[in-house]
Amino acid sequence: MIDRATFIPFLVEFTAQFFHTFWHLMANFPDANIPSTGNSSLNGTSDAVSHFEPNYFQSVFVPALQAGLSVWMQVTWSWNLSPAHFNPAVSLGFVVAGILKPLTFVLYVIIQCFSSVLAAYAVKAIVGGNPGYAAVPEDVSGIAIACNEIFMTGCLMFFILCVAVDKKYDNKTGPMAIGFTVFQGVLSLKAVGVVCISPSAAFGPAVVVGGKAWNRHWLLWVSDLIGGALAAAYYMTFFANDDICWLEKLRGNSPAPLATSDSLKSIRDEHLDETEMLPRTTL
Repeated sequence: MIDRATFIPFLVEFTAQFFHTFWHLMANFPDANIPSTGNSSLNGTSDAVSHFEPNYFQSVFVPALQAGLSVWMQVTWSWNLSPAHFNPAVSLGFVVAGILKPLTFVLYVIIQCFSSVLAAYAVKAIVGGNPGYAAVPEDVSGIAIACNEIFMTGCLMFFILCVAVDKKYDNKTGPMAIGFTVFQGVLSLKAVGVVCISPSAAFGPAVVVGGKAWNRHWLLWVSDLIGGALAAAYYMTFFANDDICWLEKLRGNSPAPLATSDSLKSIRDEHLDETEMLPRTTL
């Protein structure tokens, strides 16, 4: 009999990806009365970035806030089960960091894409029309799009590793920080004309809509995967704990042994003996 713990991570990926894609598409369903914006939130055939100006709140700020809140919620509910990636770039970052096995990465990406497609079809069935998709504008430089995707996805990957991998991290606002990293990234939509950060979330709507929805779709995948991998390498080289830090391993330094509870109690008792005559303070 298969242990439940074996397939829980895969169910977490499926569920988180479905929630994230479904909510995003429902909250930002195309409105024929709004100028096209070229992002994954609205039906995009962007003619100019200037289209954002009269509708900035609805076409940029609201999608950014919705995406950030959704990520915050997915990370929060899955934290103690199996921290959800629901993003191939994040999964690849964990592979680079040595946390996720390559075969598991492949299975995760398949599940993420399949769940995204189901979510997009669910939205189409409910609303009765094609959902919005990540349209890469023809009049926007591919280099600009790639650089923005690499940086924004890299920022997300860096924050995730700082929160999820650092053994000393104990701030309960970690999931919120990850969500607001996505919020900040999507705000770049106004400057560039398209932003993705999660290629699996863009994959489902592209399958449902077809045709022009696939226009330069590959650019989003390549850029986001590069961003996730580079950020993971940067973190593992300079910021990871000593026992897994690449720089420390290269220098041949072995990590110092962790202090036990008994040794910590001894140090504390010695400190109290030395300072027991000092006045106490609330500082």
